[in-house]
Amino acid sequence: MKKIIIALSLILSNPIHSDELFDDLLLNLGAPLSEIGFDQKTTQSQDGVKIAYYEKGSGENTLLFIHGYGCNSKYWWAQLGSFSDDYRVISIDIAGHGESGRNRDDYSMGKFGDDVVAVMNHANVEEAFLIGHSMGGPVALEAAVKLNNRVKAIIGVDTFHNIARGPASPFLRVVINTMFRIRQDSSTEDAVEKQFREDANQALKDWVSDKAETTDARASRGSLSSIISMDYPSQLKKIDIPILTLNSKFWMETDLDGGKKEYPGYEVDFVDGVGHYVMMEKPSYFNNWLENVLESFLANQEI
Repeated sequence: MKKIIIALSLILSNPIHSDELFDDLLLNLGAPLSEIGFDQKTTQSQDGVKIAYYEKGSGENTLLFIHGYGCNSKYWWAQLGSFSDDYRVISIDIAGHGESGRNRDDYSMGKFGDDVVAVMNHANVEEAFLIGHSMGGPVALEAAVKLNNRVKAIIGVDTFHNIARGPASPFLRVVINTMFRIRQDSSTEDAVEKQFREDANQALKDWVSDKAETTDARASRGSLSSIISMDYPSQLKKIDIPILTLNSKFWMETDLDGGKKEYPGYEVDFVDGVGHYVMMEKPSYFNNWLENVLESFLANQEI
């Protein structure tokens, strides 16, 4: 297995900008990605559902960004423009989200993985780094299993908190799904609020909450059921690539020791003072981190 060797001193020595990029993000919340030069394209997933994706750049290496639960490609606005000068950058709207189709029967991590495979094939991408936020992490894992040696590494953003656990029991899945159906309308705003620190920007919190509330209900329910059914140990046995994630210390505890024992290629860096949406709340810090991760991986690949 290739190892990503990260010089943490290099990352930490880069200043956390008093963030002009964050200010730009706030000004462009919800703006079409065409405004930063991205072309929207569509393909079909394995089950015939339309999948929208956005593309820009022609670098030798491809970055494929995968959003999380209730999100879409616009959540990556601060990364897409920043990295498309040096990389080929693609961002996907998985089924039931953004501009992609909502006529799917099975909204599972495996089917979302099929969406990523469809985009890779349609865009003629030979190899890529898969970058997933939150639920986008397990989606990237499912895609990597299907794509085999076409994935260089999985890079996560506040995800893969407990990869040593197996799927939830059938009883627990029934309880959680029942609670979701009962509380769907009232719980979205509360759930989003808990993902942010109290001092988070209110405009950003409101925008994320509004987007979550417009997510297709079947996609939300199917996603939740599939996440709690995820058998990480089983899927991890099928890949042999690095998994590196930048996790917030705020939202959910990360079982680092258990994860490394389960999968030796698993590495986690932590960031303070930020909630669940790391790439939006501290975009310059995150971009510095991601740039160092990519440069370190590519440098080691050449040795």
